[in-house]
Amino acid sequence: MLQSEKKTRRREMLAAVIQEELSGIILEAVKDPACEGTVITAVKMNVDLTLATVSIRSRSGLEDTTKRALAALSHAAPFIRGKLRGRLDIKRIPEIKFVEDTGILENVRMANILDTMKEAGTLVISTEDGEGGELEAPAN
Repeated sequence: MLQSEKKTRRREMLAAVIQEELSGIILEAVKDPACEGTVITAVKMNVDLTLATVSIRSRSGLEDTTKRALAALSHAAPFIRGKLRGRLDIKRIPEIKFVEDTGILENVRMANILDTMKEAGTLVISTEDGEGGELEAPAN
């Protein structure tokens, strides 16, 4: 295994452990009601392992609920980091940055675009060879 592969693997493993631990901390120690129903969808570590970017969303799926949870978690980040320090046996505990996971919203947006195109009667597709084509929407 190459040195760069080892570093990538270590980053991925640390991100997975941090995601699991943060889920427990948010559930058990963060008492802010705005954080109830918050789901951690991903944790990404930077190259030198000093920053964990934590993607979150609300179980309700409502944007304002997610934004309130994001604000509450960002405010509680130093407290959460302290709790994380007690759970991880590593030299440096990374800073924690919470961000909104927009992946689901993006999927919904794309589905709406495709539905609109289907209703218009044609869909423009791109094939593997890079040539475009048209696909007639099936008659209802």
